[in-house]
Amino acid sequence: MRLIKKQSGFSYIGVMITLVIAAIGMQGAAVMWQQQTQRANELLLLEVGEAYRLAIGRYYESTPQPVKEFPKTLNELIEDKRFPVLKRHLRKLYTDPFYAKKSMILIERNGRIVGVYSQSLQPPIRSSGYKEFQQDFAKAKQYKEWLFIYEPNTLADLEEAWVKQ
Repeated sequence: MRLIKKQSGFSYIGVMITLVIAAIGMQGAAVMWQQQTQRANELLLLEVGEAYRLAIGRYYESTPQPVKEFPKTLNELIEDKRFPVLKRHLRKLYTDPFYAKKSMILIERNGRIVGVYSQSLQPPIRSSGYKEFQQDFAKAKQYKEWLFIYEPNTLADLEEAWVKQ
């Protein structure tokens, strides 16, 4: 004769508790990974935006005519053909760090590019520690409010502050 043992399901409950704990841990890891990615993109946005602002400033300040002008297209920052020898203000066109296949949005005045900004609607993580020329960024509610605009007669100040980073 066989003895039939009554099974009470303790193993099943133990496995379920283990799975719940693992899921909570994975969720915490996902949140941390997302924040790390956003911080990296935020830092890259600051670098890319400043690279564009400095390039626009160099283009403007190196205008050979007495009347200074901003570029019509971003390609003019890569190949400035206003001189006998090709001049480069940027090595390449950068994409928006938050959208890998999209470019930065252009800020134009009178059909000329004066700056760029991101398309991202995410709120910035960083709330302080900006350079002097980026102080308005602390008030921004979204990354698209970080405007990288070149204002004439500030190129030397911008380059000096950028190098000190």
